[in-house]
Amino acid sequence: MKKILAMLLILTLIFTFAACSGDKTVENAAEGEENEMVGGWIKADSPVITEELAELFEKATGELLGAEYVPVAYLAHQLVSGTNHLFIARSTMVTEEPTEYYSLITIYEDLEGNVEILDIVGTGVETNMNGMMGGWQQADTPEVTDEIAEAFSKAAEKLLGVDYEPVAVLSRQVVSGTNYCILCESKVVAPDTETEYSIAYLYVDLQGNSEITDVVNIITDSEVTGG
Repeated sequence: MKKILAMLLILTLIFTFAACSGDKTVENAAEGEENEMVGGWIKADSPVITEELAELFEKATGELLGAEYVPVAYLAHQLVSGTNHLFIARSTMVTEEPTEYYSLITIYEDLEGNVEILDIVGTGVETNMNGMMGGWQQADTPEVTDEIAEAFSKAAEKLLGVDYEPVAVLSRQVVSGTNYCILCESKVVAPDTETEYSIAYLYVDLQGNSEITDVVNIITDSEVTGG
């Protein structure tokens, strides 16, 4: 009898533990989905610089001496004790003959809303913006429209060995057709390769034909994309 009672007690404990474990599994799965993002970079849903992001950027960079920065697109964020934000911006050194380049800027925002710059990485790519008619101008929006995405995809078919994904339109130039300067994620088609950021120049003529006229790799992006 004692053995039977002992067995019944053990079975009861097993079923109780299994039931509790089942509930925790559901909870942990939900937590796990959130934790996958914590500590890792998350690509922005939209590259558009909102008013809130513009204020954050200005707060972090407004008092910097020796250079001026204009945000172009918002790329990603990272949840830490607070939030890290990744922007691509136009940067100009305050010199007699200033040249404007694209830079990647990481800004940390703590839980109280205080901000500081963690990193500024120059891409070495000039913006070529001079304010002249027919010159390069910052795009009205950094969003990659369906039309631009389609033209880019068609042109990129000729680029073998590397996959390119357009992320943000940085600038445009109206000629006989339109030139676009586009920030892309690029990855060599091979095992264990890292994702990089590249800047691609896309030309679309008046008939809708497109070609990529140049590509510049600017920075390895494994920390951002997890590639």
